Amino acid sequence: MSTTQIRPETSDTRTGEGDDHAHFARREEIVRASIEGGRVTALCGYKFEPVRDPQRFPVCPRCKELVDLAEEFG
Repeated sequence: MSTTQIRPETSDTRTGEGDDHAHFARREEIVRASIEGGRVTALCGYKFEPVRDPQRFPVCPRCKELVDLAEEFG
């Protein structure tokens, strides 16, 4: 008799991209993650834990582009 192994499907959110940038995300998500723990999804799609000082890093170009676009359209 053969056995089948069932493993949960996981995805690695650490792609190596974005680690050296500060990202924009919804304030409510950042507050929730800061209190409860967990990850936040940035506007650009990068997932991160809000545990470091964003002022020490350059702004993510894709997040900045999306914020500028949103401000342009109101």
